[in-house]
Amino acid sequence: MSDSIQQDFWFSDELALQTLDLLPPLDLRSCAQVSRSFNRITVQSVLDGHKIWNPQQSASLQLAEKPHDLDGLSALLLSIHVKSLAHVNFDLMKVVSLPSALKSFHKMKRLVDRMASVRTVYVHWPSDAYRDTIALSDKQFATACKCVEEFLGTVISRGCNLLQISGFNAFTSKYKLKKNPAIIGTFAEGTGSKPAVAEAPSIWGSAIEYLTYRQARATSDLSVLSDEANYYRKSSRFSISAAPWISLTPSPTLSQVTKLTSFYAYTTNIFRPPFSQWTFSLLKESPITFVTLCFKDLPNDELESKLILERLAEAVPDITALYLDAARPGIMKDAVAWLGRFRQLKVLKIEPECFAAGTNIDDLDLQALARLPHIRTLTSSSSFLCAYIASRRSVDAGTLPRDLVDVIMRHIWTSSTRSAASAFIKDVERLHNAIIEASPELGGRYITLRINLRFNCFSDRAEALNRIWDELDSSMLRRACDEEGASLEAPLCFRPSKPRPWLCLELHLTATVDEIQRGDVDEEVVAFCRMFPTLRKIMLCSPPAVSLGSRLSLRKERLDKFKSVCPELYYGWLY
Repeated sequence: MSDSIQQDFWFSDELALQTLDLLPPLDLRSCAQVSRSFNRITVQSVLDGHKIWNPQQSASLQLAEKPHDLDGLSALLLSIHVKSLAHVNFDLMKVVSLPSALKSFHKMKRLVDRMASVRTVYVHWPSDAYRDTIALSDKQFATACKCVEEFLGTVISRGCNLLQISGFNAFTSKYKLKKNPAIIGTFAEGTGSKPAVAEAPSIWGSAIEYLTYRQARATSDLSVLSDEANYYRKSSRFSISAAPWISLTPSPTLSQVTKLTSFYAYTTNIFRPPFSQWTFSLLKESPITFVTLCFKDLPNDELESKLILERLAEAVPDITALYLDAARPGIMKDAVAWLGRFRQLKVLKIEPECFAAGTNIDDLDLQALARLPHIRTLTSSSSFLCAYIASRRSVDAGTLPRDLVDVIMRHIWTSSTRSAASAFIKDVERLHNAIIEASPELGGRYITLRINLRFNCFSDRAEALNRIWDELDSSMLRRACDEEGASLEAPLCFRPSKPRPWLCLELHLTATVDEIQRGDVDEEVVAFCRMFPTLRKIMLCSPPAVSLGSRLSLRKERLDKFKSVCPELYYGWLY
């Protein structure tokens, strides 16, 4: 081995990384301060251990409980090379004490503050471990709120355009909605005395009265933030005075710095004190066009849940895309009617899981939703989509919205029995026929019916489906079919009577992009393609952590393979 080759080996990054793997955290911190080169290699050594290969593109940070542990966040704080973050995920799942959580928020703020720009931020703060077990003084509570407020404010000031939030249930239990805020609001408006009430109103009656009152005062000088006055902070059991109001406060310059266009709230806690004032200010001042909501933890108090929905509709009235990710039982009747408030909606997605078992879709009031004029993409279960199309009979002579181009049927495939597959095909056929009936002029419109399939175990479901196809293809079953004068294949195939709407099959796979392009899952994909011989488009989705939302064309050999069972297949994409 020549001297130059030996020198390259002994001073290579690979050898340095292997050596650094053997050092304790304290020594690694020291190595990161030796030189720029050592800083780069040392930081990457730590990030490799957390599977963060390119932090400026994507960094998923699992924060450690002990602040001095060298986790991914601490490594990035040591780095002098990382100047921006395209996508960063702060996960506080392992942080089980409030003091550690506040130290983590402080470190998170320091990291974001050092970046020139931050585009996408996801904060997961599941605080169930300590939210009800720690007794906080007013000073400690104010300090905690200030810490979280400073972090979120720094994220917005660095140009974040997509913010995702989940958890955030640390302090919401400390606040309660006042009883009958309609009467309180009317009293505050200046009547001077509490109006006489013949009998105690029901919760639902109070909600209707209060929301009617709010709409009547729409022209007054009261803003969305005034609704904070409808809550009060619970006092300690040993306190004889009212607890002071403590909450996150929006920055006066929020409207000048925010560039937020997408907001994902996987919890409704962010719409309740002490976070609600900051959140609704952010939504109101930002150019928000896209919102994702999860109503799974929406309060059971009917009045409070309606108040949250009302405030959301006021804060972001002009959004063009809304995804409803999940919902608690009993809320969808109100939620569906509420969706009609967003007159500029173009994209609407309602996950089938939002409709609890036993929900009667026909009981939903879809009239307001049916009148939305700009809908281009509509996604939900087959039963909901059929009900929506039926509700259009009283609007525009029963035709589909003129801008509608994509109808997406979401389905979770949990069984590959012949009866389950036949029931699925019948759902597709019913929706396809509903689209044709609602669009007599469909021949001139390029509407696509996309069948979006997710699986609890893709490989097992595909294997079971392939066994059914093997049985149907066997000569023994074909002869039996001829003798009985019936086709066993018919229930598992959908052959539409008309060429439009075009059919598109979207499969969510567990394979990586490279595995899909190599053809590792071809046989499994073909099993599902065979159900739709007239398929025009196919979309294969790999896990988001792998694909990062990129869109690629399927290789020609892959497309040709699928064309063997779907001769009309023309487009193929990979996400």
